Amino acid sequence: MSSPWTSPDPTQYDLGHADAVPPQNGQAAQAPQPAYPGPSGQPAFAPPGAGPASVAAPPPAYAAPDTPGNSAPTASGYSQASTWSWAPKPGIIPLRPLTLTDLFSGSFSALRKNPSVLFGFTIIVMTVVALLSLAGTMLPLFSFTSLMGDLDPQASSKALLDSAYMSVVSTIVGFIALLAGSFLAGTVLDGVLSVAVSQLVIGKKITFKQSWALVKPRLWSMLGASLLSMLAVGSPLLVLVILFFMSLYSWPGSDAFFSLFGLLLALSVPVVLASYVISIRFLYAPICAVLEEKGPIEAVKRSWALTSGSFWVTLGRVILINVVVGFIAGMIVQIIGVIAAIFMFTILEASSSDPSTVWSTIVLYGVISALQMLAYSLVVPILAAYQTLMYVDEKIRKENFAPLLAHASQG
Repeated sequence: MSSPWTSPDPTQYDLGHADAVPPQNGQAAQAPQPAYPGPSGQPAFAPPGAGPASVAAPPPAYAAPDTPGNSAPTASGYSQASTWSWAPKPGIIPLRPLTLTDLFSGSFSALRKNPSVLFGFTIIVMTVVALLSLAGTMLPLFSFTSLMGDLDPQASSKALLDSAYMSVVSTIVGFIALLAGSFLAGTVLDGVLSVAVSQLVIGKKITFKQSWALVKPRLWSMLGASLLSMLAVGSPLLVLVILFFMSLYSWPGSDAFFSLFGLLLALSVPVVLASYVISIRFLYAPICAVLEEKGPIEAVKRSWALTSGSFWVTLGRVILINVVVGFIAGMIVQIIGVIAAIFMFTILEASSSDPSTVWSTIVLYGVISALQMLAYSLVVPILAAYQTLMYVDEKIRKENFAPLLAHASQG
């Protein structure tokens, strides 16, 4: 299955308009239109109707403002005369610059049209992450409980240190396993969901097998792009962490302590803001890695280019969807928390002196964590669909990509 998301080379991409447009009303045939340049580092592409040996139709680019007749809809369905015109809608969104209403309606429409991939695969992935989280919680508690239960008053200090060491090691191993598993699962999930939503844009519903066939060869690029983005976002925060530990190791009340603590406070706000700005600029890196078939570094650069000139719009849209998704997830988690609290109170009341109460509490805590993780699987597809449509909107606005999507929907 070919991807329409890379800006094609007109010598290799047949738009299906090889026939010349005959003159009408005695007018002379129009001259061929020039090719439109793609983004930096990509080949140019010609508008629909342009061919090596054809007479092209009027270009699909937006009409210049303050030009007579510029209120007519262009090939993307949008005119520069501040008016909305008809636009083709082969899939979940109209192929024109998108409004907030388009983004939200398209996101929920994607969930309705392909729930088996967007919801089904998300639940599977989040279940695996929940099991890893449960294991990461149980291993340290099991190690600590065993250490306290087997505590021998006659044991040597070396034996106690060895047991404590194993408890700490199990905690670290569990945390690393959870972090690595969550990172891999999140990357795969982002890739599959973005591919499924991108196909729904052109009116094609694909299965998980087809989505995975597109994601699999791009998996390493996606992992690399996500890792580079995470390192770029985390680097400013690492400065705060280093200053924090340096202040802990300095003597409280000393001049060095107050200097480091003051520097930590002074840098906290700009460093956090810098990290958030970088996260917005690299928002589309994993999507570019899988849809545009770019390497990790190229995907990061591509995301930076797409968000250039539209940072504040992107920021506002991201904040809005995070508020909406956070509210939905918060309501679900709150309901689960109330039910769990009732069960917790029942268990503690029924067996307050039973030694197994500790294990019952541990198991209940793991179940609550798993249910909360699964609750987020209901809102993750909304966020993924919304961000993919934001990426599509940037392509349409900055690269006049609507005609190519319209053509891809007919294939």
